[in-house]
Amino acid sequence: LAGYDGIVQCDGYAVYKQMADPRRQSRGVTLAFCWAHWRRRFYDLAKGGAAPLAEEALQRIAALYAVEARIRGRDAATRLAVREAESKPLVATLRTWLEAQLARVSTKSVIAEALRYGLKHWDGLVRYLDDGRVEMDTNAVERAMRPIALNRKNALFAGHDEGAASWACIASLIETCKLNGVDPQAWLADALTKLVNLWPAARLDELLPWAYAPAGS
Repeated sequence: LAGYDGIVQCDGYAVYKQMADPRRQSRGVTLAFCWAHWRRRFYDLAKGGAAPLAEEALQRIAALYAVEARIRGRDAATRLAVREAESKPLVATLRTWLEAQLARVSTKSVIAEALRYGLKHWDGLVRYLDDGRVEMDTNAVERAMRPIALNRKNALFAGHDEGAASWACIASLIETCKLNGVDPQAWLADALTKLVNLWPAARLDELLPWAYAPAGS
């Protein structure tokens, strides 16, 4: 991402924050942090029982997610308008509540760490309120990455560099099929069949996932 200007949505991992460091050559990176990563801290506390502050934090965050559920799939301008009217007041109240609770609990407690995480990353967490294109969390990206992460151990058996490169190409094509609403298995079977049957080299582009038409169409 060297030289990139724009929004980067991520968790609070320190390496990501380096991209927004003003000492970088490109100073246009703005971080939008993930509410799901912060929420998980409260969830882990609440599932252990007897954690009223964590449970209240979850309820307050759930109210924000309820707004997002209603506007999911809408255009950026609509999302921004609804967030301005409904989410911003909830977020302002949440900030006040966080500061009040942090002043009450032990500074070394786990709940204090969870509260401080939110306040420390506040600017990035609330960035979605000012840009209708930005999501509230990185869940969609993480779901897309999960199959690749689960396959890492299998990838150790590629055999050699060339095999790994071929594996990477196939994985990229399969994920591209998914992004374009194409069944990867059907596409692969049809594309390979056409190639074996001497599909013209000048028309290879027609077999790529974003241009693909199933057999007989």
